[in-house]
Amino acid sequence: MEKIRESFQRSPQKSTARASRELGIPQTTAWRVLRKRLQMYPYRLMMLQHLRREDHTKRLHFCVSFQDLCGDDNFLKRLRFSDEATFHVSGKMNKQNVRICGTETPRRIVENERDSPKTNVFCAISTSKVYGLS
Repeated sequence: MEKIRESFQRSPQKSTARASRELGIPQTTAWRVLRKRLQMYPYRLMMLQHLRREDHTKRLHFCVSFQDLCGDDNFLKRLRFSDEATFHVSGKMNKQNVRICGTETPRRIVENERDSPKTNVFCAISTSKVYGLS
């Protein structure tokens, strides 16, 4: 139990799979000890963005403009729904895949790395076509 506690105190973002390999114990044992004995749970990081005073007006203006456009049938026929994912060359992880083990919700700020080399993958769907990599 102490080895598991020390392992996660040194590296709170460590997965139970990695801890089990390092400590030579089954992953289910590591998970059970964390949850039941040490009362440590995985917490997901939350990204927050500072909103400025003028952001509210811009958002309201966009919503009103979009509602006006939706009244036009030609606009709806041309409308595309899209999504994209960013992969960082530096190995920076997606925040949705990062968990921090602890006894309480972490209250810390994680700095975002700007302008790191990365690649984007994009896909869009319209009424007549799927757009993206060919």
